[in-house]
Amino acid sequence: MITSKWFPNRILPPLPSHLTKTQLKAAKKCSNNNTSSHVTKLFAQVTANTANILKIKEAFPALPNKKIIEIHNASLVKPHQPKKIQSTTKGPLRKQAIIPLSKYISEVIMKDAGNHISLINNHLKHIKSTMCTEFICLLMGCISIITNNVPSSSDLTMIEQYIKSIEGINTNEVSPSCLP
Repeated sequence: MITSKWFPNRILPPLPSHLTKTQLKAAKKCSNNNTSSHVTKLFAQVTANTANILKIKEAFPALPNKKIIEIHNASLVKPHQPKKIQSTTKGPLRKQAIIPLSKYISEVIMKDAGNHISLINNHLKHIKSTMCTEFICLLMGCISIITNNVPSSSDLTMIEQYIKSIEGINTNEVSPSCLP
């Protein structure tokens, strides 16, 4: 006998016999704990499900019961679980050399960036460095030379010397290169 939590003298209607074992266990557990709100919700869900199954059976009387239950289960709305958003942000790469320059100098370098990349790589080979440049990108107030490894201090000075050796660039306007 299941009683209501709020009305202890009121007896709830019996549970439908076609409940699964886990639903029956949950209902008995709730009735033992005197928390029948779960039982009433469970009973309401089961009666709604039964009504839906009966409607399907009326619409398709020739179908076997297993097919009707499959149709009913397919029609149930499953709760939508939102996807977890990965909120990791990537910081600045350590595999780059940043050289603060004026806008004019950075435009001069960017006009012939492909040639400068190959020349920087040649200079790095002369000092037997394993690092090589991959590309040059223009940032606000500086250029960033992306490399395959984290540049050492000798690599940074080599890149800085190359930038200072480019024609038409005033060596006083080139700041020391640094890592991010």
